Amino acid sequence: MANPVGAPERAVTLIEESCRDHRWPAPTVRTTTVSDPGGGQVRAALADRADLVVVCGGDGTVREVADALARSDVPLGIVPLGTANLYARNLPLPHHSVARAVDVALHGRPHVVDLGRARWGRPDGIVGESAFVVLAGIGHDARTLELVRPALKRHTQWVAYFVPALVTLGSPLLPITLSRDGGPSEERQVWCVLAGNVGRIPLGIEVLPGARIDDGLLHLAVVAPRRVVGWVPIALKGLLHWPGHVPGLDYTEAKAVRIETRSPLTIHVDGDEHAGVVWLEATIETGVLRVHLPPG
Repeated sequence: MANPVGAPERAVTLIEESCRDHRWPAPTVRTTTVSDPGGGQVRAALADRADLVVVCGGDGTVREVADALARSDVPLGIVPLGTANLYARNLPLPHHSVARAVDVALHGRPHVVDLGRARWGRPDGIVGESAFVVLAGIGHDARTLELVRPALKRHTQWVAYFVPALVTLGSPLLPITLSRDGGPSEERQVWCVLAGNVGRIPLGIEVLPGARIDDGLLHLAVVAPRRVVGWVPIALKGLLHWPGHVPGLDYTEAKAVRIETRSPLTIHVDGDEHAGVVWLEATIETGVLRVHLPPG
């Protein structure tokens, strides 16, 4: 499964060469499209009784393929070719060497992992749904993603996200209602809420400490600094992995969470934005996917 945007030609060539070297059948190469970003190709592979599905692309493509492959018992190999490759960094998979990534994708050890699921609604009643491999978020962090310029993203990779982040740090807190696992609702003022399957981003920053791909839990971060200076301890906790509590940052765990807003906000699911949302639900599906990982 190859996303042409990520220039997968070298990865595909290495996969074909490895299959020849091991005297395996030649791989079937299917390319994703805007109208079918991975799900249809996976269903075709399953219909052809594929023994392994390898995806060459970024987090969005991996999400689409993982969603269609879940509960099939067919393992997934990942060659990360996206901008941030957050899921690959969390597994952890080689993300600086295409050759090493291909080797793990083809010959790695299958590991059973979880998959996130998000649903959201708009004032007109339209409901959206998507799996997620990394996290879903609502609030100003999603607004930050909206401001990322495509040209800057192409040239500077994940660093592009820090530029618009500086613009939104001082944004006023947003009123939301939050409930976990069907429990009582609580009113909060937040900068954003994150619900994640994994919790590490570039530079080794932990936005969701302790999150594991196979712990069966949805990890939540409620971010609510009262002043811009309040970002300093939050940033240091993420960078230096400070133990204990810092003001403006609360962590919790759940199987499911529901967030409602007073006015439409933007959400993101694995970095893809959806505007005009008034409620977001996130859940975790335990052990529904097998992914090839490096030994150990």
